[in-house]
Amino acid sequence: MHYLTLFGLTFLAASLATLPPGLLNMNAAKIAVDRGKRDALLFAFACSLVVLLESLGASLFSKYLYQHPDSFNQLLWISLFIFVGLAIYFWRKSNRPYTIQKSTSRPFRKGLSLAFLNVLMIPFYAGLHSAFRTSKIVRLAPSETLVFAAAAMSGTFVILYGYAYGFAQISFDEMRFEKRSNRLIALLMLLLALGSFIRLILSYVNQ
Repeated sequence: MHYLTLFGLTFLAASLATLPPGLLNMNAAKIAVDRGKRDALLFAFACSLVVLLESLGASLFSKYLYQHPDSFNQLLWISLFIFVGLAIYFWRKSNRPYTIQKSTSRPFRKGLSLAFLNVLMIPFYAGLHSAFRTSKIVRLAPSETLVFAAAAMSGTFVILYGYAYGFAQISFDEMRFEKRSNRLIALLMLLLALGSFIRLILSYVNQ
């Protein structure tokens, strides 16, 4: 029962984290429209494999922060600059002239490369793992870490393939979708940067 609870909560969190339009969602939808659901399935599976590795690494990172609390402020500073930089990048990208490009790369390889670039999942799963540990759901046992990572992978795959299947069934305005997605990602990065900034201020005030 303990493992089912951990799996279910992590699956739900991973699904909700993957649900908003983003880099991986957009590409899963585009691949389904351009090349079919089979290639989209390969893309989603490749992304999910990377999430498996990222969530495992995030679990170890969460354990390190738990044992070295002084490193937390340094992580917040790094996160702040990364989020601001990504916000600027995606906003500028949303304003660039759009040209339709037919993807020729293999979907599995593309899924691996794009998922590795999606480094935001590492702090997300590290924070999720820390929250579970605080609530006594996770005790840092190796078996629990594997369940945590498997649930993160499963939740990601379900949402990505859901995007691919859904957009394959409807008309798809690629230009508008990419423009709006990039702006949504930019806004999300700004919100994350603001959250990191507030937590930095609070951490210094409480010292």
